[in-house]
Amino acid sequence: MIKIDREKWPMVYIEVDAIATLEAMQEYNTEMDALLDYAETQPGKFGMIYINDMSGDEAKASKRTKEAKQLSNKWLKENRPRIGEQCSGIAMVMPNGGMFMKMMRPIARRSMPKMMGAPGDMFFNLQDAEAWMKDEMGVTA
Repeated sequence: MIKIDREKWPMVYIEVDAIATLEAMQEYNTEMDALLDYAETQPGKFGMIYINDMSGDEAKASKRTKEAKQLSNKWLKENRPRIGEQCSGIAMVMPNGGMFMKMMRPIARRSMPKMMGAPGDMFFNLQDAEAWMKDEMGVTA
């Protein structure tokens, strides 16, 4: 499942679940293509705030299929430059992430620019993610 909210543009809120199946990944890619198409028509860069309220155990239990992983990797490889051109940052909010997020946060900070094409970080709450994103976007208000 994916839900993209552009109401507070240039901050975009993206709600996702594990996107475990090939069909879910196809839907995700279609929605993300539409978001990047929209971003190309707007001035300046935008910021993505991903919201995932699954616990670490839930995320582990809903692992992506091999086909979904392959499709995700292919889409990212093809769209990494496009994301980098249009996106100032990617914040991932995992309020139920617990120890999983604590372990993954340092890795995500280092790997997100290479993997996604834009700087990124992980947060336990939306307020911290929004504050970080405003800083990445150079917003002072």
